[in-house]
Amino acid sequence: MEKVDFNIEFAHIYSDERFGQEHKASLAVLELVLKVIQGAGQSYSLNLLIDEYHPNNKDLDVKSFINKLAESGFKPDYLYLESELHKDISVFISSLTKDKYINDYEKYFKKNGKSPCSYLVANWYLKRLGALPIENLQKLTNLGNYFCGKKIINILDRKYQENENRAIDLIKNSSYGECIDDIIYYFY
Repeated sequence: MEKVDFNIEFAHIYSDERFGQEHKASLAVLELVLKVIQGAGQSYSLNLLIDEYHPNNKDLDVKSFINKLAESGFKPDYLYLESELHKDISVFISSLTKDKYINDYEKYFKKNGKSPCSYLVANWYLKRLGALPIENLQKLTNLGNYFCGKKIINILDRKYQENENRAIDLIKNSSYGECIDDIIYYFY
């Protein structure tokens, strides 16, 4: 499988949000990260994940949001919807090596009727690394960048850190545990 050196996720947004300060901060970090990557002559793909799975309100104008990113000089190469991560979550769940995590998932799902964020994040990271298959990925540019990365970079607001820690713990306790060495964070 052909891969870029880095699969980069930036400007994470929920379907009930608008382009704002959090996304501007993400772009500032992305600009610095890209200077280093480009300076080293490494390849990358830019990726946007929109969470329209958890919010009840889904009035985000996706095209307008992507245009704002492009106007800032950072058009994503690929777009993925968080609801897609739930559709095949069973593939990730079957890779978990401890019953505790499987039971935790089942309890949460039974109570809430939705997959927990940390399980979806773990699924997303393994897809970005090419460890798990991905379907319905939307290519937004004509650039020849591959989606999957040898490593992934996550540029996220610090408010997501606790959830990210849970996702890393899930990956550690799956048959893909060795992948955690290929996950890089930049929190702002």
